[in-house]
Amino acid sequence: MFTFNRRTAASALTAWVLATAGLAATTAPAAAIHRGQNTTVVDHPYAMLIETPEGKQYCGGTLVAPTKVLTAAHCIKDAAAPRDLLVIGGRTDTGSTKGTVRHVASVKVHPKFVQSTLTYDAAVITLSAPMPYAPLPVAGPKDSALYAFGKTAKTVGWGMTAPNTPGTRLKSAVLTLAPLKSCEPFTDPGESDAQKVCGVSAAGAHDSTCPGDSGGPLVAGGKVIGVVSTGNKYCDDQYPVSVYTRASVIAAGLGLPVT
Repeated sequence: MFTFNRRTAASALTAWVLATAGLAATTAPAAAIHRGQNTTVVDHPYAMLIETPEGKQYCGGTLVAPTKVLTAAHCIKDAAAPRDLLVIGGRTDTGSTKGTVRHVASVKVHPKFVQSTLTYDAAVITLSAPMPYAPLPVAGPKDSALYAFGKTAKTVGWGMTAPNTPGTRLKSAVLTLAPLKSCEPFTDPGESDAQKVCGVSAAGAHDSTCPGDSGGPLVAGGKVIGVVSTGNKYCDDQYPVSVYTRASVIAAGLGLPVT
């Protein structure tokens, strides 16, 4: 078995996503769901699809207010022209024309974001007009119970579903929250569980996020508790783990209300 570190994996994830999107690659990751289950935007109205101006699936996001979409900072930093991205709600299948398309009015990357370590990997997109879908509240400091190891949470996305297999529809997976060391090699020793969240699949299930899922939500207790940051580099069964930015520590820096 070969070894690699999280930063190498992050670069590979970005190279794949941005190459397929026709954008210039940098050094950050992007991670649809490996295995998991098919789902719909009826079940997850807050799930936002982010596309390039050319109409290629790029990242995911979470509608947290009528005009606000929470996503990953590296999705914004890696985009050649973030203001030209399109945000789409109400679209289960990427090949469909259903749903609501909004342009980007402005973007804000978390002021503490560090691309080399993916710390505070979060950003908020302000839309050109409100979305007609129900937003999902953002977890706050009082929601620590939602992050307890051993509890489960759901993640959704439109990204890859297997090696060299782009996703075509929204998928979901139920993951178990675990210490960050459980998400190696996509986490480093010394990283804090107070800033990042590790999600692992049930034994033998191999569910995880994959390239294309970055920015999407991790949901528990009716709130978004995490933002897809990195994970399963190859979208296979070798390292089926998913790493998220902890939503409860980034809301204030992005000017988002918490309940």
